Amino acid sequence: MSLSNALGYLTVLPIPFKKHIPLNRSVHFFPLVGAGMGSVMVLSFLAFKALLPIYLACIAAVAALEALTGGIHLRAVAELMDGRRTFPGSGFAPKPEYRWKGMAAVAVLFFVKVNGLAHMRPEWQPFAMLLTPILGRSSQALGIIFSRHRLDSVKGPTDPAVKRRKTRALIFTGVLLCSMGLFPWKAAGILTAEYFVIMLAAYRFLNRHLEGLTVQTLGTVAELTEAGFLATCYALS
Repeated sequence: MSLSNALGYLTVLPIPFKKHIPLNRSVHFFPLVGAGMGSVMVLSFLAFKALLPIYLACIAAVAALEALTGGIHLRAVAELMDGRRTFPGSGFAPKPEYRWKGMAAVAVLFFVKVNGLAHMRPEWQPFAMLLTPILGRSSQALGIIFSRHRLDSVKGPTDPAVKRRKTRALIFTGVLLCSMGLFPWKAAGILTAEYFVIMLAAYRFLNRHLEGLTVQTLGTVAELTEAGFLATCYALS
């Protein structure tokens, strides 16, 4: 049940998201869902690269990655910029409405991702496509684990099952981050440091200004960590 909730929340798969089940009961599956998405993206990118010019292949790959999520993270960015807020487990408002600020932010992030992927070293591109969704989903798991939740008003001991799942999420994230070893060791160190700097800075800033974790925060931080990772790969190239 917790796996289906993670898939329903993070992917476009037609699995109903059960709002009555707290999202932190599924948090240990977030990095694993990211690994599954990354495996799909590597194969997709190699197919696009064989069929299309490199820039078009990168556009198609980034679009496919966003399509795997159902576009929820880009929607989160747009809604954050437009000033809308919902809370983890409650989903988005039923009718999306986008204004120019939100659309501009989405366009900038998409542009950064495509150009980062297109202009990095060709031998790095498959590794980047594997790691990008892992980093995005892991950032969401870490946000749920460590951020203050506006709805956490009930005082008392932490549910042991939730505590175990949070521990598993940290272990899975740590193991999957070892995939940075696919890059040269200096680049891997810089990319890992960049990931944590962007993630921590974004959560601290947004949680402080929004007085707690929101759905828009989770999606925006995932997009920022992914875009920052691809841009840093390009810079290091």
